[in-house]
Amino acid sequence: MAETDWEVLPHGEIVQLAENLWRVEGALPNMDLERCMVMARTSTGELVLHSAIAMDEAHMAQLEALGRPAWLVVPNGWHRLDAPRYKARYPDLKVVCPEKARKNVADKVAVDGTYADFPSLDAEGTVRLEHIDAERAMEGVMSVRSADGTSLVFADSLFNLPHRQGFFWFVYGRLLGSTGGPKVTLIGKLMMLFTRSAAPFRALMGRWLDEGSVVRLLPGHGNVVDTDVRAVLTTLAGR
Repeated sequence: MAETDWEVLPHGEIVQLAENLWRVEGALPNMDLERCMVMARTSTGELVLHSAIAMDEAHMAQLEALGRPAWLVVPNGWHRLDAPRYKARYPDLKVVCPEKARKNVADKVAVDGTYADFPSLDAEGTVRLEHIDAERAMEGVMSVRSADGTSLVFADSLFNLPHRQGFFWFVYGRLLGSTGGPKVTLIGKLMMLFTRSAAPFRALMGRWLDEGSVVRLLPGHGNVVDTDVRAVLTTLAGR
C-alpha cells in the first residue's frame, strides 16, 4: 500500500471540546498506544488539523462539516504517518511543522513552512503555533483560543496516560515512565536533553501560566487535562 493510500486504523468518535475545538483518538500500527488528532477552527472557518489521523468516510464527512481543511500541522518528525494521505486527499492543505522537524517531515510530505512562518493561522490569533525553541527543539505547541479560554495542544512533550496492565505497559509505562498522570515522560525528557530545550519548554509553560487563560491541555497521547490545569502548568514550568 502506498503512503498516500487512504488506510484507516481503528479510531474513536470525534469529541467536541469547545465551539471551535474537537479531538479524536486512534490506534497506532503494531503498537498498543493511542494517538490523538486535534481539529481547530479559525475565525475564518478554516480547519487546522494537528497530528492527522485517517478516519472512515462517515467521520471524514463529520470533519468536513466542521469547516474547510486548510492547515495540516505535523508537530514533530514522528507524527507524520497520515500526513501524506491528507495532503493527497486535500491538495490545497498548507503543511506546517517545527523548524527542527522539517527534514524528517519533508521525507514524507512537502512542507510549506515552519511555525515561525505561520505563527498565527488567522488574523485574530485564534489558532497560533509556537516553537519551544526554534533553533533546537523538535516540537512546539499549538494554542487555540475559545470562548471558555485557551487550549494548549502538544505532541510527545506531554503525555497523560493511566497505568495499564501487560508486559508492554510495564516496560513502556512503568519502566520508561510514560504512564501515571500528566507529565513530561522519560522519553520527552531525553528528547529535551538531546536538543537542549528543557529550559525553553519550562519558560514557555511559565509564560502561559502567568498569562492565566489556559483551561485545558491536549497531550499527544492520553487524556485531555481539564482539571487542576494551573497545577499541572506549574509543574511543567518547574515552579
